[in-house]
Amino acid sequence: MALSPLNQRRWRNFKANRRAFWSLIIFSILYGISLCAELVANDKPLLVSYRGELHTPFLRFYPETTFGGDFRTEANYRLPDVQCLIVTGGVEDCFDRPEELMAEVEAGTVPTDLEGFQKGWQHCLSE
Repeated sequence: MALSPLNQRRWRNFKANRRAFWSLIIFSILYGISLCAELVANDKPLLVSYRGELHTPFLRFYPETTFGGDFRTEANYRLPDVQCLIVTGGVEDCFDRPEELMAEVEAGTVPTDLEGFQKGWQHCLSE
């Protein structure tokens, strides 16, 4: 699309004003960064591994039932219960003692009598 002679002259005048031109460049860069704000500052993990499957919660809606929870509403990934369900692969004991189970998984001392245990993880940028 070609600019009219009047608009070409306006553009040349704008570019001649160095402060205005550099402000345009800086604001354009900041605007471009703000388009990625959901990745930089969010309350959902970017990637979750649950029972060998990879999930992307920042792109899709996953109910808590996907990770072995009780509710069909969107999972709150900050709750210890949901974090424990993800890390342990949906073990029922997560509802009773989530912090204790997550500490055991992190230490590598998970009891073998836990039914359905399968190690998982979640990755967040904002932690």
